Amino acid sequence: MTGNWQVHVAFEIWGVLFCLLAAVAAYLSAEKKKGKKLWLTALFVTQALVLLFDSLAWLYRGNETTVDYYMVRISNAAVYILNYSMIIFFTGYLCAYIGIRRKKAPQLAVACGIAFTGMALIVITQFYPLIYRFDETNRYERADWFLLSHVVAFTGMLFELWMLTYYRKNFAKLQLISLYVYLFMPLCAIIWQSFFYGISMLQIMDTVALMCLFAAVVIGQSKQVVEQEREINDMKIQIVISQIQPHFLYNTLNTIMYLCDKDPATAKRALGDFSTFLRGNMDSLTSRSLVTLDKELGHVERYLALEKLRMEDELDVVYDICDSGYMLPPMTLQPLVENAILHGLSKSETGGTVVLRTRKRDEDHEIVIADDGVGFDVPTYMNTDHKKSIGIENVRKRLWSMCKGTLSITSEKGRGTRVVIRIPVDE
Repeated sequence: MTGNWQVHVAFEIWGVLFCLLAAVAAYLSAEKKKGKKLWLTALFVTQALVLLFDSLAWLYRGNETTVDYYMVRISNAAVYILNYSMIIFFTGYLCAYIGIRRKKAPQLAVACGIAFTGMALIVITQFYPLIYRFDETNRYERADWFLLSHVVAFTGMLFELWMLTYYRKNFAKLQLISLYVYLFMPLCAIIWQSFFYGISMLQIMDTVALMCLFAAVVIGQSKQVVEQEREINDMKIQIVISQIQPHFLYNTLNTIMYLCDKDPATAKRALGDFSTFLRGNMDSLTSRSLVTLDKELGHVERYLALEKLRMEDELDVVYDICDSGYMLPPMTLQPLVENAILHGLSKSETGGTVVLRTRKRDEDHEIVIADDGVGFDVPTYMNTDHKKSIGIENVRKRLWSMCKGTLSITSEKGRGTRVVIRIPVDE
């Protein structure tokens, strides 16, 4: 008949598989905070190793060969040390979630102090039976100072509990509940295991608690995806509306009306560009996918053709396209080009030049939109002129949400503005 220890080991092996799958899922998640993602991955990987070494300790115990002798000792030491290291990883996860930088986190230093104290006790135990020992049949036994190991673990968990409670307003409700569950279940297991010895209750409770935490993370990320989708749709509408402002319609139609008498062929071509331009704006409302750079450049070219009719010799356009064939969100370039003309060149007495340049770097595709207009103070512009900066912020958010792209702006009064977009190659 199958013994209790065999059931226990089988459970731990399944726990190893779950924790490894959860670690992969956490690492590949769309979480924006890289530190948060790495700490969570480390938690799952460490728990998988704890379960693996604990199952090895159960498998090799009671046998007296040389291999069994060393495997039991290595496995038990590893279980203790890895359990203490989880104090560090969980505290690091809390710091990353709250937004505390690792280099400026005294909480992480405290957690390291507690964990290293526990690890030191285990190292001493390898030479002197302080926490545990092994009998003549190679079986694990608690030593006289065994409870000291639980005091250290208990101290670490109480510190994490204090930290979680102190910063509770920084966590979403579901996430907060799952983190409390993660702390209280092992805490109860430590208390129970201090008085009773049999199966590794702490490892079981740790694994169940991590399952709850993983479920909360998955649910939270699902909600984030839905929210990001809603924000993207809202931003698309705002962008389209911002690009069909009355001043642009008025200026374009007036120019076409003037050309109808002076140059009918040019007027006809302008009407075609205007119609295609409006259709492209409307299409972006229903588009849920990325578009090719060539398509986005085509939309920009139609917009610039219309502006060129109005500004004539005051607008020069330079294309330096050395990299193409990749994807980006629709309506990314045109709002930035329009900003360059409307807030840069139009305010210059002599007009100026807009340059569109693309190139491929080692890790990303780079797009540069530069003008030699009047320039502006970037912080003041972004913080005080919401109406003008909303288009830039929308583009920035959609770039990150849809392809992990970034947008940066540099400008100097009297010398012009430079916008740089970078899209990772692997996206």
